[in-house]
Amino acid sequence: MIIPQLAKELQVKEVAWSEVPGYYEYNQSEKLKRILQFDGTYRCHVFTTCSLTLAHPDDLPNDPILWQKLARPNEKQKKSKCGKSNKNDMNRSSGASPHIIDVSPSRFQSMPVIMGDFRRVARASALPRQLFEYPSSERIAKDFTGLDDLGEVPSLDELIKPLLETSFAIIGCLPAHLVERIIQSANKIPQHKEHHFMQHLKDFVSYASRADRNLCDVSNNNSSRLSLPLALGILSPRQVYRCVRDEQMQLEQDGNGNTARDINWLISHMEMRDYFIFNHFRQGKSAYYLHPTQPVHKPNIPREWLPLSEDNKKRFTRWASGETGLPLVDAGMKELITTGYTSNRVRQNMASVLTKDLKLDWRLGAEWYQLCLEDHCVAGVGGDPKNRHFRTTSQSYRYDPKGSYIRKWVTIRSDDVEASLRPWAFENDWQEPIVDPETQLTYQDKEKLHCTGRISVIKCNDEV
Repeated sequence: MIIPQLAKELQVKEVAWSEVPGYYEYNQSEKLKRILQFDGTYRCHVFTTCSLTLAHPDDLPNDPILWQKLARPNEKQKKSKCGKSNKNDMNRSSGASPHIIDVSPSRFQSMPVIMGDFRRVARASALPRQLFEYPSSERIAKDFTGLDDLGEVPSLDELIKPLLETSFAIIGCLPAHLVERIIQSANKIPQHKEHHFMQHLKDFVSYASRADRNLCDVSNNNSSRLSLPLALGILSPRQVYRCVRDEQMQLEQDGNGNTARDINWLISHMEMRDYFIFNHFRQGKSAYYLHPTQPVHKPNIPREWLPLSEDNKKRFTRWASGETGLPLVDAGMKELITTGYTSNRVRQNMASVLTKDLKLDWRLGAEWYQLCLEDHCVAGVGGDPKNRHFRTTSQSYRYDPKGSYIRKWVTIRSDDVEASLRPWAFENDWQEPIVDPETQLTYQDKEKLHCTGRISVIKCNDEV
C-alpha cells in the first residue's frame, strides 16, 4: 500500500482518513489500520472519522434496546433478559481506540431497517456535532521536497480506456459506444472549487422555501444540487445543517417562522442520505447480494428476478440507452447520460421500470447509475415498507403536466400535451414501448382514458 510508504518517507506522527461505505473500502481501511498500528515496519497513530454523514457514528446507540425504544417511542418495549444496560455504554463506539470510529456491520446490526425509524433514532440520540475550525496556515505542510515528481493525474479518457478495450461485455451487455457517450458528456461538465459550492449552498438555502422539489424537471433552483460536493467531501452534511439553522434563526428573528420551517426539508434530506450510508455500513458485504435484506413489505413473498437472457440483454440495453418507448424513462436516461444528473422523482421512475416491470437484477441498474451519475453515489436497496411500483405515464401527468421536461430530451412531433404522455397514440413510427403501456397508468387514469380517450385535460402547451 502506498500510504504506509509515504508515512515512513515523511516520518509523519499520525495518519487520518474518513470512512466511506463499501465492502472493498471497509476492508482496505481495516488493513491500513493494522499496518500502521501493528504489522508495518513504520508505525504511527491513526485517526478515523466519518465526514460523509450528518450524525456521527459514535453518537448513535450501541444498545439494541435503545435503538428499538428510540425508533418506536410509543410502543411498549420488551424487557431485556440481560438486565439494564449501562447508560454510559449505550452510545460508545466499540472501536479499539477513542480516535478510531467503528463502522463494522456488527456495530449497526440493531439499526432499524425502515428509514423513518432510523431518522427518529438519529434525531433523538445524535445531534449534529459542531463544525471543525479551518486549519491555520501554520498547520498546513509547505515543504514538498522530493514529492514534486509524482507524475500526472490520469484523464477520464485514460482511466476509462481499459474498460472500452476489454473483450468482456460492459455491465453484462452494454455496447462501448454508449459508455463513450457518457465520457464525452462528463468531459464537458465544468469543474468548481469549494468557494463556489459554499456560495451556492448559501444562495440556495435563502431560496429553498420556494423550491418545487417534486417536479420531473428540477432546473431553475428546484433542487439543491448538493450531491456532488457532498460526495466529493467538498461540503459536509454538517455544513448544510449549520447553514440551514443559521438561516432559520435569522428568519425567525425577522418574524418569518413559516418560511423557516419550509426550508427544514434540506436537513431532512441529509437524514435520508445518512440512512442509506449507515444501512450500507450495516449490510457490509451483503449490500451487493441480489437479496441484501429481507423485504419489509410482504417479507414472505419471494421477489422475482429474471436471468440476463439474450432477450433481457436487449431490454436492459434499451433501458440504459433511453430507448424504452416510455417518454419519462427515456427523457430521464438521456438527461442522465448527458448531464450526470436527474431528479429523484425521475430516478425512481426509471428504477421502477427496470426492477418492477422488467424484473431485471437491480445491481445492473445500480452499476449503470453509478457510472453515469456525476456524484458516483448510488443508494442501493433500502427497507421500504411499501412495494412501490411507479406508473410512469401517470407520474408524467402529475409531475410534468405540460410535457415540458419530456420534450426537452425526447422529440415529440405533435403539439398536443397528450402526445408527451402517450406518443404511440399520435405517431405511427413511435418505438413500441418495452412494456404494455397500460401498466404505466394508475387505476384512476386508466378509467379516465377509457372514458374520455385522454389523460390530460390540457391540449396545447400554452393552455393554463
